Amino acid sequence: MILVEPAFEESIGFVARAMKNFGLTALHLVNPAAILGDNGRMRGGHAQDVLDSMIVHDSLPDALNGLDLSVGSTAQRAHTATNLLRKPMSPRELGQVLSSQAGTVGIVIGREDTGLTNHELSLCDALVTIPASSAYPTLNLSHAAAIIFYELHNSGSIVVGDELAVEQVRTSILNYLARCLSVVGLEEYKIGLTIRALKNVMGRSAIRKREGSLLAGAFRQISQALPNTNRVDRPLSEVGPVKLSLKE
Repeated sequence: MILVEPAFEESIGFVARAMKNFGLTALHLVNPAAILGDNGRMRGGHAQDVLDSMIVHDSLPDALNGLDLSVGSTAQRAHTATNLLRKPMSPRELGQVLSSQAGTVGIVIGREDTGLTNHELSLCDALVTIPASSAYPTLNLSHAAAIIFYELHNSGSIVVGDELAVEQVRTSILNYLARCLSVVGLEEYKIGLTIRALKNVMGRSAIRKREGSLLAGAFRQISQALPNTNRVDRPLSEVGPVKLSLKE
């Protein structure tokens, strides 16, 4: 569980308590505005072990490092079909996707007042939203966390199963595809949209280890078969991160 810049220590305590209810133990905070004190610990109830072991990070990329799948939460759905950034699953759909899959999954929830920014959402592999009344769709931070935890627990997603593709493999797939599209002359913003679309698909499907390896290998061979091979087949370490367009 990753909380981005929580403003109130009570939020931290309530989330820790909900985690304990559903057998979760790893709590991470990103640049918290609040300092955990007596009030937060009181709200944590019997989840003091979760609070004692929580880890604080300076940035969201640092907190996401090493995850096999990251899922950002948002109260906003896309109003147009072209908005690829806000295409979330419901917690129940997420639970079904992750059912019987093994790997390290991080649920990312943003600030109490503004949630996650577009940039922060773009760093996540998939998105989740809780269906609620259109008159007031934004839930309290800890309430939202508890609903997501419940659906994951109820679906059996916490049970170990098939391994998920690791971050390095998923990044390889996106980088090879971006290079191929660049070589064939696709416009930069369309490359960004295409990469976002594939990232959405991989996130919603919780791509498995074997699937990821096959796709990475296939895209690599395609890139080698294209003209301008020197440009396309550079080692991944020499290539910067894929830029994901936020344009609709």
